[in-house]
Amino acid sequence: MRIKALKRALPDAGFDAYLVTSVTSVYYFTGFLDIRDAPITLIVPVDQDPILYVSELSSVAARDEAKNCTVKLVKLGEQFPDKILKELTMLNVKRVGFEALLTHAFLKFTKALKKVSFEHNADLVWKFRKIKSDTEVAYIRRAAAMADVGVKTAREVLKPGIRECEVVAEAEYAMRSLGSEAFAFDTIVVSGSRSALPHGFCSTKKIQLGDLVIIDLGAVYRGYRSDTTRTIVVGKPSLRQSRIFNLVLTAQERAFKAIKAGVKAWQVDANARGIIKRGGYGKYFIHGLGHGVGLDIHEPPKLAPKSRDVLSKGNVITNEPGVYIPEFGGVRIEDTVLVHENRAERLTRSPHDLVKD
Repeated sequence: MRIKALKRALPDAGFDAYLVTSVTSVYYFTGFLDIRDAPITLIVPVDQDPILYVSELSSVAARDEAKNCTVKLVKLGEQFPDKILKELTMLNVKRVGFEALLTHAFLKFTKALKKVSFEHNADLVWKFRKIKSDTEVAYIRRAAAMADVGVKTAREVLKPGIRECEVVAEAEYAMRSLGSEAFAFDTIVVSGSRSALPHGFCSTKKIQLGDLVIIDLGAVYRGYRSDTTRTIVVGKPSLRQSRIFNLVLTAQERAFKAIKAGVKAWQVDANARGIIKRGGYGKYFIHGLGHGVGLDIHEPPKLAPKSRDVLSKGNVITNEPGVYIPEFGGVRIEDTVLVHENRAERLTRSPHDLVKD
């Protein structure tokens, strides 16, 4: 079990207790997902049973769903840090690792427990989370298939005069209809010069004939997310649009062929970045090539020029080179990708075609 594996890892890390504090990590270790994103803390001592502290609003669900831990409540009017502090005092711990803590909680703990060492160590959690099990991969596959339908729907409704927000609504409805529990992030549909905004939000802008349109979306299944981007031209693309699109597509394919276990993440990024740089658009590729995907939309490993990560079998990552030219527009092509021992596999499979069918 995951929580037992975490307990076994604590002595080697030098801890006699660990605080799991993110909603998604608590879900990973206990099976309880608090969709309200309320305060939550899982205390994992080396020598005693784990204790999950939740707000009273989450108490019934936590007691039904959380496994291999004791659920305790923080009632209305009680302070979360005070309850955690009291528990740590009773556990008589000496060195506590934590995933993340708010500043006021950290200061309260260190002031009250002067003989206890507190150390931020999120890598201990990611050691487990960044390698996906077969079950986790199956969930991401399902989310990826839903995202493919979202892209297909967006393609079908694209036409001159439709608003960006209407395209988002249609794509999200399609994913929800298939059972998507949520959206992996705020769906992006940006057109014309707005497609040069990598994280632009959809607007009421009407899409025009000849616009570049970036569609970036993801679905969620059993808490696991997918992430895919396609760039489409409404109508006939210009020569410049086609050249940039083909350059980005070539970069994405070059990076994809480099993905396998044991490869340094910065080297995969360099494969794509080199193509775009040699094509004359290097200064317009303004972000890393990709990131891990799972219960969170951005996870380790990170694919970027200065990344120190090395890809491992079971990583699920994005491959998303892009070119963004102010006042002209942008092109991004992204897939969710599973890392195998000697190859990569695209989990998102919608066509990369620039021109709408």
